Amino acid sequence: MRHGYLTVNKERGITSHQVIAALRRILKQTEIGHTGTLDPEAEGVLVVGLGQATRSFSFLDESIKVYRAEVILGRQTDTQDKSGKVIAEHPGFCLTLAEIQKAIAGFIGTTQQIPPMFSAVKLQGQKLYDLARRGIEVERKPRPVTVYSWTIENPRNTYGFQEHFDSIITCSKGAYIRTLINDLGLKLGCGAHMGALLRIRSGIFRLENAVTLKQIEERSASGCLDELLMPISKALGHLPSVYPSDEDLLKVKNGGKLSFAKYNQPMAPGSLIKALEVETDRTIAVLKLEDNGSYCFWQPVKVFHYD
Repeated sequence: MRHGYLTVNKERGITSHQVIAALRRILKQTEIGHTGTLDPEAEGVLVVGLGQATRSFSFLDESIKVYRAEVILGRQTDTQDKSGKVIAEHPGFCLTLAEIQKAIAGFIGTTQQIPPMFSAVKLQGQKLYDLARRGIEVERKPRPVTVYSWTIENPRNTYGFQEHFDSIITCSKGAYIRTLINDLGLKLGCGAHMGALLRIRSGIFRLENAVTLKQIEERSASGCLDELLMPISKALGHLPSVYPSDEDLLKVKNGGKLSFAKYNQPMAPGSLIKALEVETDRTIAVLKLEDNGSYCFWQPVKVFHYD
C-alpha cells in the first residue's frame, strides 16, 4: 500500500468523489480520501491522501487558500454560481473600477459568513445541498472567515450588466468564494454570481505541482507514481520533528509517552510535534505536549502503521 499525498489538478465537470473513485481504480487501493471538496464545476488543487496519510488530515496546515474566481455582475442565482437559477437581475448599471475596489476592500479581514444552502455543510447530519435540492431552506449560523487579499486581474475602468472580471482571492479555510462574490454583488447593489473557479493553492499544496488523473494513470502504469507522492513528514513540515531512539520509538508505536526532558522543545502545553524514524524518515506518530501538574510529557495522539 502507498502512503503519502497527491496534489491532484481536478478538471471541470467531475466531482471530488469521482476523483477519489478513479484513483482507487487506477491505484488498486481503497484507503484514499481528499481533505476538502471542490465543486464539480471548479478546477485546480484537490489534496488527496493515500494510505496512512488519510489519518493525518487533521494535522495539516491548510489555513491559507488561494483562488482565481470569475465575478459576473448583474445577476444573482440561487446557488450563487452560474449553475443556478437566476433569482434577481439588475440591468442598466455602470460601475467604476474604483467603486468595485472600494467594495472589495470592505471584505478584507475577518468577517462573519453565512454558508450557502448549496454546500456540504451539515445540519443535524444532513448536508445542506440535499435540503436545498428538496426546496428546503434552513437557518445557517454565520462562521468567521478571513480574506487576506482580493485583487482584480486585468482591470478596466468601468463595468456594466453581465460583464465580468477575474480576481485572485487569498482566504482562510472554510470561506465560500461564491458567497463572497454574492455578497459583493449585494454591496454593489447590482447583484453578482461566480463563474469559473480555480483553486491555485491549499496550504503547501500548489497548482504548479498538481497532476491530472491522466498523468497519475500514466505514471502508475510506468511504475513511477512514487515520484508524485509527498511524504507525510513533508506535508506535516510545520510541526517540529524529533527522532526518538529505537527503544522510545517502540514505546511510541504502542501508545507510550515520551519524556519532555529528553525531547525538549520550546513549546507550550497543547503543542504538537511529530516523531520520525531515523532509517526511513517516516512519520511514526504525532504527539501532544501534556502537563499533569507535576511534569510535562509527550503523549501520542495519532500513531501511523505502515505494515
